[in-house]
Amino acid sequence: MSNVHPFSSKDMIQAQASRWVSAIDRGLSDKEVHELQQWAKQSNAHQDALFELAQLWDEMSVLNELSSLFPEKTQHKQPAVFGLATATSFLVVMLLGCVLLIYSSYWQSAEDDHAKFTKIYRTKVGEQATYVLPDSTIVQLNTNTKLEVVYTGDRRQLILNRGEGRFNVAKDASRPFTVIAGDKSFTALGTVFNVQRNTSSDLELVVTEGKVMIAEPHTLVDANDFEHLKDASNESLSIKKLHANVVVSGEKALIKHSKTEPVKQLSMDDVQRDLAWQHGMIIFNGEPLGEALQEVSRYTATRFELTDPDLTSLKVAGVFKAGDIKGLLESLHANLAVKHQRLGEHRVSLSFESKS
Repeated sequence: MSNVHPFSSKDMIQAQASRWVSAIDRGLSDKEVHELQQWAKQSNAHQDALFELAQLWDEMSVLNELSSLFPEKTQHKQPAVFGLATATSFLVVMLLGCVLLIYSSYWQSAEDDHAKFTKIYRTKVGEQATYVLPDSTIVQLNTNTKLEVVYTGDRRQLILNRGEGRFNVAKDASRPFTVIAGDKSFTALGTVFNVQRNTSSDLELVVTEGKVMIAEPHTLVDANDFEHLKDASNESLSIKKLHANVVVSGEKALIKHSKTEPVKQLSMDDVQRDLAWQHGMIIFNGEPLGEALQEVSRYTATRFELTDPDLTSLKVAGVFKAGDIKGLLESLHANLAVKHQRLGEHRVSLSFESKS
């Protein structure tokens, strides 16, 4: 018997709806629009879950997009404009509900307060932020990141919709901690770890303390499963049955096209370089300029244009402040004889100063 229980039907619908809402937020392709419509037609529960989650989402564009895709669903909803009497009644009910909520919250224990928690955190391009969750888990978000946090009485689930986060997980064996990012889930087995989502199928995991299990996103770990898995390794039968991978402290896992590549052992310098963003820095150690500029672009609206293909392969080394375009351009000029020209507020052209 498998140690990990699958989603219930309701959980599965909620999880699928959440992924669809996230996809709508980033923008759907024509193929995805067709797939979403087919999925929604399978059941009224699918459509209900979509609209319920969209109303909780902090982007009105998501709800507007759903309304345009399923106008018949919107038509059956109450009109947006209320009469004066209806609006007044609505406000009274809302105020009464708030009063009851305040009093009921007052009598709840601290444990109950922390058991159920739902919130969406986000950072803008170039912004970084640190949050302490109700269970004392510390989450640090990198540039242009969106993280959905859902805590229940027996589970802590987070969805990394985009970007990158560091998770210093508070120990709670009764409520396993899982981060879902794209096509994978990352379950903490007592740990501090970093997840970077490049696309839904391209991810990076760095573990700096404890260990993390990488599995399919539908793999859901409960308290009993956690007891079996916390001491597991890649040779354990329970891990093999799940087709999962265990990554331990000092290791890095790359997921390319939804496939987990062989785990890499990191040196201290490797760890510092990969996690330099947590101190507001970017470290390069011989990366090609083209690759380095892609990393720099995560922290700024500035985009770079290379006038010579040979520029792409230039090796870059140094420590830079994230988002410090001026410092980067000065370093490129001083060390690699690369000059720049500003083509607009957010466009920079790079070329060789002189080429023999």
